[in-house]
Amino acid sequence: MTHTLTWHFVERWAAERPDSEALVFGEDRLTWRDFKNLMDAVSLAYLDAGIMKGDRVALLSMARTEFLTTYMAAGKVGAVWLGLSPKFTLEELRYQIGDCRPSLLIALREYLGNDLSETIRALMKEFSFIKKVLILGEPIEGTENFHDFTQKPRKGLEADLDRRSGEILETDEALLMYTSGSTGKPKGVIHTHRSIVENIRIEVKKFFFDEQSRGILHFPINHVAADVEIGFGAIMSGGCLVCMDRFDPAETLKVIEKEKITHVGQVPVMFLLEFKQPEFWKCDFSSVKAFVWAGAAAPKIMIDLLSPICQKTGAALLTGYGSTEVCGFITYTEKGEETETLLKTAGRIAPPFELKIVDKNRRELPDGEIGEIAVRGPFLMKGYYNKPEETARVIDKDGWYYTTDLAFRDSRGYIRITGRISEMYKSGGENVYPREVEEVIESHGTVLFAAVIGVPDEVFQEVGWAFVMPKPGQSVTEEELRVLCRTSLANFKVPKKFFIRPMLPLLASGKVNKLALKGEINTMMKNTLEVS
Repeated sequence: MTHTLTWHFVERWAAERPDSEALVFGEDRLTWRDFKNLMDAVSLAYLDAGIMKGDRVALLSMARTEFLTTYMAAGKVGAVWLGLSPKFTLEELRYQIGDCRPSLLIALREYLGNDLSETIRALMKEFSFIKKVLILGEPIEGTENFHDFTQKPRKGLEADLDRRSGEILETDEALLMYTSGSTGKPKGVIHTHRSIVENIRIEVKKFFFDEQSRGILHFPINHVAADVEIGFGAIMSGGCLVCMDRFDPAETLKVIEKEKITHVGQVPVMFLLEFKQPEFWKCDFSSVKAFVWAGAAAPKIMIDLLSPICQKTGAALLTGYGSTEVCGFITYTEKGEETETLLKTAGRIAPPFELKIVDKNRRELPDGEIGEIAVRGPFLMKGYYNKPEETARVIDKDGWYYTTDLAFRDSRGYIRITGRISEMYKSGGENVYPREVEEVIESHGTVLFAAVIGVPDEVFQEVGWAFVMPKPGQSVTEEELRVLCRTSLANFKVPKKFFIRPMLPLLASGKVNKLALKGEINTMMKNTLEVS
């Protein structure tokens, strides 16, 4: 059998490895047989709740066993699954739920000691299109307990489930994820069974997943790393996924050791927080086959601290480039890459995916020239949910997706990211690519993260403002950074101002939240004008 649909892999491994572990959350340990039985029970519950093909099913929770059972079950009945984080504010939930209009909401009653019942009531009152609300925990008025509802006998629906699942095509919609909103309002990204499966087929090979793999998942379930990369990589390979309901650096290290984790996928800031834990220096990493990161460039200290572990255990250090729109990674580094390659590049494009660098007129540029990344392949999103005009702006008639990310391809074929089109600014008529400046600042031994933003200037049109976060326990002065930049960069690239802070606002992806910093800059400039 050719496995082309998301839930096919649950059925495959339940048949081939029924007693092997598939999902772990705390003391809850599910075999592949358990996983399939729960997936089927949830699928029948969806049918009983009146879920039709194309309906949206939303889960408001963190990573736990219900994450993948509800996700796979949605695919089996032809519904589209959406993950929502309990860390979202009510306004954030209103926006995404109001935008995608789910027919069914499954919600966690309590998270980290916080009762979400008032939030759930507000959503139920406001959105009449939600046909049913199921609660993970004690129900509230007008809802049912999720586990009780899914375990009701439904013998009359088995035939309907067989018929419905037999009608699902690989081109059908399966997953809805919202972008990070780093450059504006989040957009809903629609992926099909095909785009998910085709992307992970490559990822399983590149990251060395197999039946013995044990991944750790502590990302929010609305993040592409959970919905596709780490989560589905373990499923497709027949391995096991160990879920955590939040990222806790000390607890993560304990889980890596206890559960014999083979794949640790994180954003750089997560690794950096783990380095600060006394447990890190005592942790047994002998089971780890791959440390994987994305979302942001790795600081050198991260590579320096992980490399000795890899030399001792044989684990690989791996990174790459991707996005929500391309369903995960599309470029990859290889095992054994030099530090400079890991720090400066995002690897090379992985066939059958295609990549080109284009100018503002979408004409392909030669290697070495900076332009916009355009990609094409079976991984690509179907489009932005209910936004055909925006979809048409970024995907052309030949199937190329224009990412708005800037980069160049070096002589070895490696992709070097320089920033986003929206981040590039002109100073004195010259183009400045913030990532180039940030890399210079981050080369200072005391600096962890830097973010450079173009700010209007009466003389030079725009100048750079640099926001700098030192390593814990270390300090740096504005003058030190200015001297460093002047010795490494043309004068027009040197930031006019440096703001040194113990912490910078970060997105869930691990990237610095430049939208938040721009809001702060606007406030500062407004206050300056009012004073003057």
